[in-house]
Amino acid sequence: RIDMVLTGNDTKVLKAGDPEPPLAPGVARIYSMRFCPWAERVVLYAAAKGIDAEIVNIDLHSQPEWYKATKHPKGQVPCFEKDGKIVIESGIIPEYLDGIYPESTILPTDPYEKAQQRLVMEQFQPFWMTFYGLFVIVKQQLEGEERQAKFRALEAVIDNVEKNVLKADYFGGSAPGFADWMVFPFIERLALFSKFLDPPTPFPSEERWPKLSAWWSLISSVPAVQPYIQPEDIHIKFLEAYKAVKEYKDAKPDYDKGLH
Repeated sequence: RIDMVLTGNDTKVLKAGDPEPPLAPGVARIYSMRFCPWAERVVLYAAAKGIDAEIVNIDLHSQPEWYKATKHPKGQVPCFEKDGKIVIESGIIPEYLDGIYPESTILPTDPYEKAQQRLVMEQFQPFWMTFYGLFVIVKQQLEGEERQAKFRALEAVIDNVEKNVLKADYFGGSAPGFADWMVFPFIERLALFSKFLDPPTPFPSEERWPKLSAWWSLISSVPAVQPYIQPEDIHIKFLEAYKAVKEYKDAKPDYDKGLH
């Protein structure tokens, strides 16, 4: 049942000095940032569930004082708040959402099926490290053997996902499940980062990873989540801020890219 909406996804970030917007009793709020993959996990999960919630975007370089003081001690996103209860971490919030909105649960209630979704997340563990290998290639413009080594590591991990992890149309089976929404933002960024390579390298490759390529076409066209996925051209312009610096922390990204 997808007849509720998330509001505020495409609003400018709140930064130091900005007041905390009042939150009415019974209203759910997701603190996010439009280009953060961890926050995107929660936004897409909430959208797939059809939850009625408001999104407040946070400037991650200059957080409002109240945000670090009362919402997230590290000033990070995502963060979920409702009725005075605050939950943080992108791997925890979705399960909490299933708990408080059980009528649209995504994570299976059957212990065996739930275990299978957890297993998919375990099988993705090597992916997180090699994913940043592509980020390093783009950021540092690596050449030669160093570049090839990171490519080979990433390709081996994706080969394993293709062969051993993706066993149906979706990681959740015949429909998108918990694991699909947890991995989506990172596969999305692989596709985006691949366009920075010289020459640009299509990802996911339909020839090398036909199942993952078919999954990508299916998952990225789910109607419920499409309004909350940033347009590719805007997202690429945002990521360009990271290409220009040696250290991730030195980047000065425009969190409001595309809203001006």
